[in-house]
Amino acid sequence: MSHFESHIEQIIATLRDEQALRTLTPIAALADGRYSLLADEPQQPLVNLNSNDYLALHDATCHFAGETDLTNSLERLSAKELGSTSSRLLSGDRKEMHQLEQCIAHSLRHESALLFNSGYHANAGILPALKLPGMVVLADKLIHASMIDGIRLSGLPFERFRHNDVTNLQRLIEKHHSSESCQHIIVMAESIYSMDGDLAPLQAFVDLKRAYPKVALYIDEAHAIGVRGAHGYGLCEELGLLSEIDLLVGTFGKALGSMGAYVACSEAVRTLLITRCRSLIYSTMLPPIIVQWILAIWQALPTFSGRRAHLLSLQQELAKQLATLPSQIVPTPESHILPIICGSRERARALAQALLHEGYFIRPIMSPTVPVGSERLRISLTAGLTSSDVKRLCQVILAHLA
Repeated sequence: MSHFESHIEQIIATLRDEQALRTLTPIAALADGRYSLLADEPQQPLVNLNSNDYLALHDATCHFAGETDLTNSLERLSAKELGSTSSRLLSGDRKEMHQLEQCIAHSLRHESALLFNSGYHANAGILPALKLPGMVVLADKLIHASMIDGIRLSGLPFERFRHNDVTNLQRLIEKHHSSESCQHIIVMAESIYSMDGDLAPLQAFVDLKRAYPKVALYIDEAHAIGVRGAHGYGLCEELGLLSEIDLLVGTFGKALGSMGAYVACSEAVRTLLITRCRSLIYSTMLPPIIVQWILAIWQALPTFSGRRAHLLSLQQELAKQLATLPSQIVPTPESHILPIICGSRERARALAQALLHEGYFIRPIMSPTVPVGSERLRISLTAGLTSSDVKRLCQVILAHLA
C-alpha cells in the first residue's frame, strides 16, 4: 500500500470510529411507490421518507384526477438523440432547451431563463459569473452548501445573517448600503429550507429591496417549485412575488422528478451567464430527451393541484399527530419537510433503525450537514404516501420519543 493510500485508510478508520463515514445503499422500486433495500434479505417493502420526489412523479403511470397524463408525453419523446455530446456553446444546444427556457421565464414572470445541469451547477456558477466591482453578499446562515460554494468561488466579500432574522439582515444592509465602496448587495436565501422545512420571510426581503436600491435578491426555490403556489411555481408565486426576485433559482431534480436546474432572470443576466458562467460553459449539456421530458412536466405543473392538495393534507395530518411532542424535538411544520431533532448521532441512528424495522426508510442526518447536537431525521413527505402511512409513522415516532 502506498503512503498516500495508507493515509486515506487512516482517515477512513477515524471516520468509522466517529460514526461519520457515509455509505451508499442501493434501493429498488416496488409496486405502489414502495421500495426495498437491495442489501436486505429478505427484501422488505419500505415507505421511502428520504425522497425529494415531492409530487411522486417517479411513476408516470400513476396520476390524480384532472391532471395531465404524463404517459402520453413519454410516448412522444424522441429517442433519436440520447446524449447532447457537447457543451451547449459548442454543439450541445437544441431548440427544446430554448423552448423550455421561454416557458419557465413566462411562467415565473421574468424576461428570460437559463438551464443548468443541476442545482449545484447553477448555485456554484452564477455568482462567480456575475461578480461586479463593489459587490457584497449577505447570506442566510442556513443556505445550501452549493450556494456557499458559489460565494466562495466568486471571491466576493460576504456576511451571514441569522437564519430568517430580518432585523439582523437590515442592520447588515444599512451598514453596507451607506458605504460608497459598496455598489451592489446580493441577498441570498432559500424559500423553503431543506433541513428544517421552514419558510423564508420573502415579503420582508422584498420590502428591504424596495427600501434599499443597491439590494438584489437571489432566492433558491429548490424545495418549493412544483409544491407551492396555485400553479406549482413555488412559494414566490404563492406570495405574489415572482417578478420581485432578481435571480430565481429552481431545480428539476426534486418535485419535478427529473434532473437539472434553472435560473429565471433578466435577458442581460442570461447573456452574461452564457458568456462567463464556467459551470455552464465547461459542462456537457443535459441529454435532449431529458429536456423534452422536463418540458412536458413543466407544462403539466398547473394540473397537479390534486397532488399538491394531497401533500398539504399529509402535512396537516403529520402536524396533528405529533403535536404533543416538544417543539425543540419536532418544530411546527411549515412545509412538507419536517425534522425530528434527536440531538446526537446515536439517537438519530437508533430512531432510524426503529423506523426501518417498522417499514420506513429514512436516513439520519448527521454533522457536518447539520450542526453538532442537532442530528435529526428529516421526514420528507411525498404525494405518493397515504394518510394511513403517515398515521402509522406517527405512532412509531411517538412510541420511541414520547
